[in-house]
Amino acid sequence: MYEGYWKLERSAFQGATDVADFFASRTHHAALLKLKYLIENRQGAGLLTGGHGLGKTFLTHVLESDLGSSVGPVARLVFPQMSPSEMLAYLAAKLGAEAPVPESVRTDLVLRRFESRLAELARSGRHPILIVDEAHLLEPEHFQTLHLLTNLPLEAGATFTMLLVGEPELLPKVQRVGALDDRITVRTSLRPLTEEETRDYVLRRLERSGAPGGIFSREAFTSLWETSLGVPRRINQLCDLSLLVGFADCLSNVSHIEVEAAAEELAAVAVE
Repeated sequence: MYEGYWKLERSAFQGATDVADFFASRTHHAALLKLKYLIENRQGAGLLTGGHGLGKTFLTHVLESDLGSSVGPVARLVFPQMSPSEMLAYLAAKLGAEAPVPESVRTDLVLRRFESRLAELARSGRHPILIVDEAHLLEPEHFQTLHLLTNLPLEAGATFTMLLVGEPELLPKVQRVGALDDRITVRTSLRPLTEEETRDYVLRRLERSGAPGGIFSREAFTSLWETSLGVPRRINQLCDLSLLVGFADCLSNVSHIEVEAAAEELAAVAVE
């Protein structure tokens, strides 16, 4: 709605779907390097945690886009309500294994098919990746089942990497399953952006959208950081609404007043 008014070629803050929009803050860059190390060295399991809205899922898509041709296929699971054996069957099918009929979804059967598929991939020089997103929602029995995967007696060269992604409460849940916890070789977490990173993040998003400079005032950037707490999703929401307010009021730029008004409106919506 406001893109033409602010001379934007596209929406700047409607969420991150293009990996080219990745902003390498210090914490995001460090996490990406650790996860690349995990996969490139064909290690067994890793853990990525971070609060709501920090970009965990988006980071895994950036990671996937940055991997070599020998890596893959990538099986993603955003945890739905399913039994541990159904979860295994889903992951195995995403890797290309023959899917069992519903009546035969037994853990032992699925593990054998999983093992067979990993061997096939190894013979073609592939290293598959399993990404379990929203893993903090898993129950203890799911973690026990995932441990069975990491403990498969694979033939030589048949490797895979499993990445568990979730909010901070994922860490103690994994630690309670000691055998699985022992398999995790890389642990990394995302933190909010600093004030300087918040400004640079907004400027990059605007630049990627073809915006001229000077849309947000210096005070607006400070207010953005204070009201968003450095959370990228919250920054996007505040910027989007601030630009809409500025458009509606025919302003030449966005000040801290519009940002604070946007923050109050978002807070009111959250309470309703």
